[in-house]
Amino acid sequence: MNIAITGLQIIFIAFFSITGAMKLFSHHHMIEEFDNFGYPHWLMRLAGILEILAAPLLVAGFWSPIYGALGAIVLSSVMIGACYTNFTQRPAAYGWGTLILVILCAGLAAHFTYLAYIYP
Repeated sequence: MNIAITGLQIIFIAFFSITGAMKLFSHHHMIEEFDNFGYPHWLMRLAGILEILAAPLLVAGFWSPIYGALGAIVLSSVMIGACYTNFTQRPAAYGWGTLILVILCAGLAAHFTYLAYIYP
């Protein structure tokens, strides 16, 4: 179980660092996506900032579970917005994919919260 959690943590650190940077630095794909959804560019940058801030919190989660919990909660919040967008403005397959990410982020947050409670 610990190997799976650690693997998920590493994947999320890499994935959200990349997608956050793409949003923060206005990659053309992200601009097109947010324009297609009718969302303002400040929202794209806010999502990017939150993803970029969550990644180091997940890294700090290797040593202190409370930071990992905070990072996973931030990512869960961002992914809830992405899930809503994908279910309402795209085919359902996109929504189900982001829903799985919401569940994984929330599960990671629960795991870190549990560890923070057990090992304060």
